[in-house]
Amino acid sequence: MEKKRVRKNRSRSKKIGREAFFSAGTIGLFSVLYTGAGILFLSLLFVLGHDVVTQASMFEARHIVVLGNRHLAESEILDLADIEPGSNIFAVNLVKARKQLLSNGWIAEARVGREIPDRLVLRIREHEPVALLDLGEKYVLSREGTVIKRWEITDTFMLPLVTGLSYSDIPLEGGVRNESFAALMQVLQIARSDGGALSLDRLERIDVDRGLGITLHATGPVKSARIGFAGYDEKYRRVDRLLASLQRGPSDPALEIMALESDSRIVAGPF
Repeated sequence: MEKKRVRKNRSRSKKIGREAFFSAGTIGLFSVLYTGAGILFLSLLFVLGHDVVTQASMFEARHIVVLGNRHLAESEILDLADIEPGSNIFAVNLVKARKQLLSNGWIAEARVGREIPDRLVLRIREHEPVALLDLGEKYVLSREGTVIKRWEITDTFMLPLVTGLSYSDIPLEGGVRNESFAALMQVLQIARSDGGALSLDRLERIDVDRGLGITLHATGPVKSARIGFAGYDEKYRRVDRLLASLQRGPSDPALEIMALESDSRIVAGPF
């Protein structure tokens, strides 16, 4: 007996497929629209919330505290950070304010923070000046070896004048120091911590010579000291020991020249 062939209803299958496609497409479209509406709502909520917070009188900066400044006036620091009394603490761009503070040569580090509800705190660390560089014009040198600013006649700090260097001797930030500049910074570091005859507050001039090294000119018992290159810690100790032995005499010593280039002897002459 011959079996009947069952013919598939292809038109019905296509109809079901189209319905499923449109159904999935409709769900996807509604999902996208729903997500977009949610994002739009949250964005509007955020904008409205931001406007409310940044315009609320309770968040006005009634207290602005500046910490760590010595050479820069508080008004200068606030101008640099573009912060005014009464500014909303949430309207202040903390990152931008910090960058603007660091653009000033005096400022080595800076932090700007909020303290809810009405306080802004600016903490800075200024560079410590240790010498004046004579490069044709005078520049203020920091203890880290960076040029802070051009020296002005209104500057009141007393610093030793460094001669013998050129612009090419001054390294860029993070750059390698040549022998002459490295020697200068070593001497300045020791002079800052030494309380003897060649301490920083006694130094008047520092001559840097690529052949002879460092020569110091000071006030007090030692008028000048040629200390060459390297071994500065020991040379400072030798100066102090020599002065201590001379001070046992009937009069205070006054030495015009002290040559300490050799590691084993000192050549000194009376003033």
